Amino acid sequence: MQGEYAVTVETTTWLSGPILTFINKLLMPIAWFGFVIGVPAWVFITAGQLAIARDFYFIVGFAVVATALLSWFTAHLQLVGYQGRYLLVANYWKKAAIPFQQVEAVESVWWYRGRLVRIRFNQPTPFGSVVYYMPKWAMFRGMFSSPEKELQSVLYNRD
Repeated sequence: MQGEYAVTVETTTWLSGPILTFINKLLMPIAWFGFVIGVPAWVFITAGQLAIARDFYFIVGFAVVATALLSWFTAHLQLVGYQGRYLLVANYWKKAAIPFQQVEAVESVWWYRGRLVRIRFNQPTPFGSVVYYMPKWAMFRGMFSSPEKELQSVLYNRD
């Protein structure tokens, strides 16, 4: 009776670095929004009005655009790993196991090559159609490695 049932427990292999993800998903956006909201608030409190000199319009516009891009990127940055035939995507509020068949592409991001990987899905997932992750040790090996290759090999060898 013992040999009839085989229990296999596959461990989760996390591809993204939890410390890097924490810093880039929570700490840096909090610091940025604190700066973007705090500086104008401080100026308004100390000066009694909020006025921008014409020469600084570009800087303020840049900060607004950067804030929009940062917000979008932060919403899509997740912890990523795999277990068996499932891609695990998680953040600090939810977790989803997505079958490998739903992964359309795993690719390096041109504007942060070697330090950021994009995963596109061919069906809607709880995390949307695109997810980004920062590989472990990306800040040290980023210029010399292709972190997307690891997940690509796992996906294509397990189909």
